[in-house]
Amino acid sequence: MFTGITQQIGQIDHIEHRHDHTLRIGITTNQDYFSDSQVGASVMVDGICLTITSFEPHHAFFDIMIPTFKATIVNHYQIGERVNLEKSILATERFDGHFVLGHVNTTARVIQKKRLEETVYFTFLVADTTLMSQIVPKGSIAISGVSLTVINTSKDSFQVGLIPHTVTHTHLGTLEINDLVNIETDILAKYLTKGDA
Repeated sequence: MFTGITQQIGQIDHIEHRHDHTLRIGITTNQDYFSDSQVGASVMVDGICLTITSFEPHHAFFDIMIPTFKATIVNHYQIGERVNLEKSILATERFDGHFVLGHVNTTARVIQKKRLEETVYFTFLVADTTLMSQIVPKGSIAISGVSLTVINTSKDSFQVGLIPHTVTHTHLGTLEINDLVNIETDILAKYLTKGDA
């Protein structure tokens, strides 16, 4: 379980295609982010809950299997790409953001980016439009692992705003038109929608 509050920005330094649709990626950080980790621990990478297979204080490896490869943006990763990182929450920690599972539902593409004063507004076109019933104004959404509040929606898109802190403490501020992100809808919206089915 995660909160959608990015703790560190990592950088992909290793991509190994092991089979047709499976990968091993390596992520490095400027700080010793993985020093208190252990093999088998969960880390959310750009919104994807991944398992550490080996690590050093500044570096960790993760294996990515076929379902994740198909549902997320990992097949677009390149060496040097930055990713948002968050370790799973502890019961003793203060809870911020919203409950994020690290189970990506779909991807979305940036179709508009604009700045108004200090806020950067993004509009995303959702790949699976059946999920739009789970994305509502003032509701929560995780974009590449970052907990954000939806401002407004259309039949196939939604808008969010990034405050300066989010711009500087995640990699979302560097997104440009046509860039892809991972999307996880709010867990409560998932269950409510399932109940209406």
